Amino acid sequence: MAFEDLLPVVGEKGRFQILQVFYFGISYVFVGCHYLLENFTAFVPEHRCWTPLLDNTSALLNVSGNLNFSSLLKLSIPLDSNGKLEKCCRFFWPQGQPLLVNVTGQNLSQLEMQPCVDGWTYDQSIITSSIVTEWDLVCDFQTLKPLSQSVFLAGILVGYLIWGYLSDRFGRKRVLAQCFLLMAVSGTGAAFAPSFLVYCCFRFLLGFSLSGFTLGSASLVSEWNTTQYRPLKTLMLNLCLSLGHLFLGALAYGIHDWRKLQLLVSAPFFAFFLTAWWLPESARWLIVHNKCDDALKVLRQVAKINGVKEETLTVEALSSTMEKELAAEQTQYTMLDVIRFPILRKRILCLSLSGFTSGMLFYGLSLDLHSLGHNIQMLQVLLGTFTFLGRFGALIIMNCLGRRTIMMASFLLAGLFILPSAFLPQGILLVVSAILAISCVVIFISCNSVYATELVPTVVRNMSLGFVLTVDRIGAVLAPQMKILKQYIPAMPQIIFAIMAITASLVVFFLPETRNKPMPDTIQDLEYGHSREEARPRDEGDTLVKITHF
Repeated sequence: MAFEDLLPVVGEKGRFQILQVFYFGISYVFVGCHYLLENFTAFVPEHRCWTPLLDNTSALLNVSGNLNFSSLLKLSIPLDSNGKLEKCCRFFWPQGQPLLVNVTGQNLSQLEMQPCVDGWTYDQSIITSSIVTEWDLVCDFQTLKPLSQSVFLAGILVGYLIWGYLSDRFGRKRVLAQCFLLMAVSGTGAAFAPSFLVYCCFRFLLGFSLSGFTLGSASLVSEWNTTQYRPLKTLMLNLCLSLGHLFLGALAYGIHDWRKLQLLVSAPFFAFFLTAWWLPESARWLIVHNKCDDALKVLRQVAKINGVKEETLTVEALSSTMEKELAAEQTQYTMLDVIRFPILRKRILCLSLSGFTSGMLFYGLSLDLHSLGHNIQMLQVLLGTFTFLGRFGALIIMNCLGRRTIMMASFLLAGLFILPSAFLPQGILLVVSAILAISCVVIFISCNSVYATELVPTVVRNMSLGFVLTVDRIGAVLAPQMKILKQYIPAMPQIIFAIMAITASLVVFFLPETRNKPMPDTIQDLEYGHSREEARPRDEGDTLVKITHF
């Protein structure tokens, strides 16, 4: 008896599976908010140096009355090469000294300038408060903003490396409950952080716990559903991520203070932690770890929730299942063993390069929405809407046109949309090209989660995809740092992104198409050719479509 033969006995599409997906779906909405939260909490508003002439009430009263505020502003702040006010320097004026009447006739370009020694004045019309305005992460300190984003993404990277082992060692449910609590504490702690350093520490812990939640929830959903229903359930969870992006934009319309917004999307995880007790542990994991008595209790609990009266489950049946599950685990491979096989090595290398590119492009573009325009809330809503449509559309088009074709086209189109955005001014064309580029990247991510699963053998699938996902996260961590290049050449990040996307589309060309072909189970299937069944297309009911979390 195979394990999936047990699921129909306790109900494979009953009330339990619906409640499980609904429970995780709501939590995924808030997780989706956190991934792009710093579009608002780290928003960079228009700013200029604080000047005693304009921002000191008593000094302003002593200024000659025939000059309006705009004139005084130009006399206090120099203009840059584009005719806009400089953000990081001001004309030198002695503190409290009245403006002389004949100062307007002076050659302002020859006046002595100084940095913003007294701080900055920020435009609060869009966002009243962010970590940028609170800790002055501008000018000489502007590199600290992308640093905070990279710290968060680095936490996700480290989390994938650690939580995967802990989840396999101690169980999915136990790890998931701990991640809920850590997400709640770290997210709430970030909302009350007294300094930028403390804020970064909490953000790292938040990213660390988010990856553990993703692994735990994906494992539970996959292991409590059969192959027939697993794709639909995982698709629904990924759509909830995009709903989270959209929900974040809607929240930002009414909440303009970064601490309140951070707290609002973090506090619900306390409720998820308190209600996680009802989630049953994975019966598959319990069987593999020789805990048949506990597995039997869990299966009967699920049968009760589904309203199924089961009388055939016994410890002997579970023991038989355990023997079959453990048989596939007898041969243990390491990553060094995997790279010895040329075909598998080539596939892992191509998947890693494309994953690195997708991670860098998604976070490099989606965390830089403020460069597209001032209405950051509307841009976030547009992003959430288009990523939702992209994830949903990926399910349809990949089954019609094939995985490799769609992935090559999506990367190529992403590069073609990104390249002109490097030279477009702020406006509708820039917004359209950027949103379409992000949508193409999301389509690639959704297709790749299916494609990568079908390319590597079952016996080394988790290990291989774990390596690919690690490289993907490295690209994500480096993505915010690309913004530093804007200080030297404003168009440089977009040019690099476009080149990477077009190059990645060529890399995917060297991978085979997998649509309607059986997945390899062993490395020998891959290296020496599949069995005779390779030539036989799958039945429609056997088609596997698995959309996993990015």
